[in-house]
Amino acid sequence: MKTTKIIFLIILLFILGFIVYRSISSKSQRISYATTVAQKRDIVETIRISGNVFPIKEIEVKSQLSGILEDIFVRIGDNVKEGTAIASVKLVPSTSDIERLESVVAQAKIEFSIRSSEYLRDKTLFESRVISQSEMDETKRIYLIAKENLTSAQNQLDILKKGRIHSKNISNIIKASTAGTIIDIPFEVGASVIERSNYSAGTTVAVVAEMKMFNFKALLSEQYIRHVRLYDNVSITFNAYPNLQTHAIITKIASKGEIENGIVKYMLDAEFEITDTMPVLRSGYSAIATITLSSSIGALSIEEKYIDYKNDSSFVYVLDTISKTSIHKKIELGISDGVYTEIKEGINGKEQIIINYDKVESNP
Repeated sequence: MKTTKIIFLIILLFILGFIVYRSISSKSQRISYATTVAQKRDIVETIRISGNVFPIKEIEVKSQLSGILEDIFVRIGDNVKEGTAIASVKLVPSTSDIERLESVVAQAKIEFSIRSSEYLRDKTLFESRVISQSEMDETKRIYLIAKENLTSAQNQLDILKKGRIHSKNISNIIKASTAGTIIDIPFEVGASVIERSNYSAGTTVAVVAEMKMFNFKALLSEQYIRHVRLYDNVSITFNAYPNLQTHAIITKIASKGEIENGIVKYMLDAEFEITDTMPVLRSGYSAIATITLSSSIGALSIEEKYIDYKNDSSFVYVLDTISKTSIHKKIELGISDGVYTEIKEGINGKEQIIINYDKVESNP
């Protein structure tokens, strides 16, 4: 009887041991971690901001006279030189204006006739040594002023009556004030034109731009300002030409910000040159600038998707090669390029980092 109990106990212990062994063996077979190691690589942290490109020099050509746009001599895309005729303005005078100026001309003629007679008389007297040099100079000054007033009055009357004048300083022909390319003609023939003056900016008849240098303009968020410096290089790509890429130099960072959707942003300008191999760029094209914020050469790093974030800390799961279990290790991160993240502290390049922890633990 005693022997039977011993045999039964031995069999029971064997069965229990077998069950425990199978359970442990089955669990070890179920857990299969995939791992990787941190490697050294160069990481460059960049941002991309959207903006627009414009010619650096855009000049608005305006008229010296008010009237109706009579004719346009150029088209958009034409190259012009300084002094090239752009358009002509037809004056539309009122009857009262003509009558007023005719009266001014008549008075100026009377004044000039009188001063001319005085000038000729005093000139004869001066040659006879009857009057002094100073008296002769004063008579000549008054004569020249009368002559200039008459010329001015006649010019103004010609402007109203004929649309042309004899003076080289004022004309109804609008000319280019600089060399460049016509990029815009805002109005058609027949449109009203207001002259440029101290009290009015005047009507823009055409816009002339120098197309050899362009400027990229964009708003940069305040969080990135500290990383950007004048004369830094940026890479520019264009929505109109997906395969076109060029480099620009930052020439201006505004000191005063603009609030956009609750975020303070600063205007950034970057200049670039147009080469002969580049396609035609038009003023206002949308573009994207890639700006380098920081870089780390030979940084120990892993893919960002393998990092576990909890609160304000970062962790990775590391495989214990002896027990074949996972260890949750805290790490300190550096910069990231969106794919790879620099690891400053916490692990070395030999430790096995588990990359499928979530999948294994969710499928025991």
